[in-house]
Amino acid sequence: MSIFRASINIATTSHSLEQLNEHAGVEASRWAPIGSPVHDFDPTGPLREISQWHYDAPVDGDSELLEPHLALLRPVLERMADEPIEGRVYGSFSVSLNARPNAFVFEIEPRDAVLIARAGLRIRVDAYTPEERDGE
Repeated sequence: MSIFRASINIATTSHSLEQLNEHAGVEASRWAPIGSPVHDFDPTGPLREISQWHYDAPVDGDSELLEPHLALLRPVLERMADEPIEGRVYGSFSVSLNARPNAFVFEIEPRDAVLIARAGLRIRVDAYTPEERDGE
């Protein structure tokens, strides 16, 4: 099993792409505004009722360790922790990984957990089977 993405995600109904980019100090890796289709493969389907901002740690390839991802995300997390965002937002620090039949362990050091919490983010782990990941 391996980690293929670690990201900071913000869902909001009140902030623009520009506001969130400024708040985080980086440009979004992905952005889905209110009113865009929920699924790209079905543009006639339901539309988003919230905007979703994502910043992915730019780590090439998969990793057995979370540290390479966190090393790149810490400056963004520190900025977010030092300057709380106003208004209603739902934020998360997400770790996406490939699942396998046997256990896989990664750790978030206490200092990083505190930083993530100070940034106002929840921690989320998304586990995918190889088949699910290929369908991304």
